[in-house]
Amino acid sequence: MARIDCLSMILDDDIAERDNFGWRVEPATPDPANPLIEPEMPWDQGAVFAHGTFLKDPIDGLWKGWHVCTPSEGRNFEAYRRLCYSESEDGVNWTRPELDLNSYAGHPRTNIIFDFDSGGSSQYASVIVHPDAEPDQRYEMFIIRAPSRRPQNLGSGWIPGLPREPGADSHPYATYRYHSPDGINWTAVEGPLLRIMALGDRLIMPYTTPMGGADQASYYVLEDGTYELMQKVGTEMHPGGYVPYDCFFPYGRRVLARRTSPDGSNWTPPEVIVEPDWKDPHDQQFMELMPHTVRGGYIGLLCCYNVREQTIDWQWAGSQDRRIWNRPSRRPTLPNAPLGDYGGGMLWPTHQLIEDGDRVYMYYSGLEGVHGDVYSIEPSLKTFYGAICRASWEKDRYWAAVSATGGPEAAVFTTHVLPVGGKRLVLNAATSTVREGELTAELVDASGQAIEGFDATDYQPWHGDSKSHTVRWAGGDACPVDNAAVRFSMQRSRLYGFAFE
Repeated sequence: MARIDCLSMILDDDIAERDNFGWRVEPATPDPANPLIEPEMPWDQGAVFAHGTFLKDPIDGLWKGWHVCTPSEGRNFEAYRRLCYSESEDGVNWTRPELDLNSYAGHPRTNIIFDFDSGGSSQYASVIVHPDAEPDQRYEMFIIRAPSRRPQNLGSGWIPGLPREPGADSHPYATYRYHSPDGINWTAVEGPLLRIMALGDRLIMPYTTPMGGADQASYYVLEDGTYELMQKVGTEMHPGGYVPYDCFFPYGRRVLARRTSPDGSNWTPPEVIVEPDWKDPHDQQFMELMPHTVRGGYIGLLCCYNVREQTIDWQWAGSQDRRIWNRPSRRPTLPNAPLGDYGGGMLWPTHQLIEDGDRVYMYYSGLEGVHGDVYSIEPSLKTFYGAICRASWEKDRYWAAVSATGGPEAAVFTTHVLPVGGKRLVLNAATSTVREGELTAELVDASGQAIEGFDATDYQPWHGDSKSHTVRWAGGDACPVDNAAVRFSMQRSRLYGFAFE
């Protein structure tokens, strides 16, 4: 369905016709202070990893992170992943609070939130803040825990406070739900929820059974109170996609699915929402999708797994409903750094994009190395070594419609006919000040004929950079008919979005 409010992003569905049209993807800006949290303490010298949540807390204004850490002796194994907590006053300078929850070899106070005795290893902590909830429920966490995966069998294999299944020797590898009054002291309240389908130490495919999960899961709460899960699932490999050294078993592919729940307890079956298509390289797979609400819909940061190279980078996607996602371009918004630098192998994002002022941020673990051995002839997995970094974008400037050829030749595209009678057209756009950029718009009817007083010759020229420029023609600034389309012409200009108000 075509939208009349596309100010933050334009989707393919907004366009009826196009000529010489291309998409410009704005590159992310890495923070000049990167890396922000580097391996330093004995329990995180293996990697300060992602698989968690960074946010700016609406309750106290602090920047906070719940993320995975591994020691140097165990960084190659999920079983060694502890959940740690870091905080910052400015989002750049981070500290490891010395908490009295868990000790570690000569350190009586650490920033470890969950050690192994509280339920085994931890990964993918989705922390959701409810400022107006009861005091003991203001922080909610969904987290994957593996009570049976404990190095040297540390701990009991049980999640304290949760009932045990008859005859079981530990709680299962699954998602568990916690509440907290402060984001530090957590109480398990429910679980197991979605179980990780495993055969021994290997995940099985397709792990799309009704109550089955995967080793990745990101939980959200929508405006109407509905819970949402964006998760990686496995499906049969498409022809030509098999890579022998990929660790996925047994030779399937990673795609993304969505589930919803009215209460966070009872979930719909998974609906696949992002999978490779004919525009992708044959080895393309997907690890994660982080949605973010913008004016007119949702943007999503898509975590792309390049299987032949065993690297991970990011693409942008957009959606009207969080179900159908459109990728305007397959170019990465944050490419990998050179191998051996932080981010040279994999960019593992955290739970959500963070909007602060005129910037939108993503915290991530930038890994120096790749996922597996590209010279192996059988499945493999390399050690992970990385640090927490962040990147950002200007708010509402993620991708733009531009001329495909550049130079003096303009791009032209026409919207669908829209019910915009009496409304004014507002642009989020920029024209080049160096090479005389030009952007024009005219209103046309269903037959493509310009509406009198609102054609390209009636357009009042505008040059500049604005996220809310109101278009004016000789005939005025309000659409004089009930239904009309817009025909845009862009020469050395960028159109990020438009809306009728």
